[in-house]
Amino acid sequence: YCAAGGIAPHRVLPVVIDVGTDNEELLNDKFYLGVQKPRLQGSKYYHLVDEFIQAVRHRWPNVLIQFEDFSSDKAQKLLNKYRDDILCFNDDIQGTGATT
Repeated sequence: YCAAGGIAPHRVLPVVIDVGTDNEELLNDKFYLGVQKPRLQGSKYYHLVDEFIQAVRHRWPNVLIQFEDFSSDKAQKLLNKYRDDILCFNDDIQGTGATT
C-alpha cells in the first residue's frame, strides 16, 4: 500500500495481535516467540480485538484500520461489526475481491 497505494510509510503502523496458537508443536517449542497458550476463542477473542480497536481510535481518531490475514471464520464478522462505525477495510475480503 505504501508503494502502489500512495500511503506514506511514516504514516503506517503494522501491528500483530497474537492470540495464541492451537499448534501443539509450537506450544511445546521453547524457541517459539509467540504466545504459548491456546488460541483465544469466542467472546474473549472479540473482546481483545475490540479493546485494541478502541485504544487505537482513542490515540488516532481518524485512523484507517486494515484487517489483514484474519481467519475466514472471524474476518467477515469483524468487518461487519466495525464497517459502519470506523474507517476500516479487510484486504482479504474487499481487496482481493476488487482485484479479481
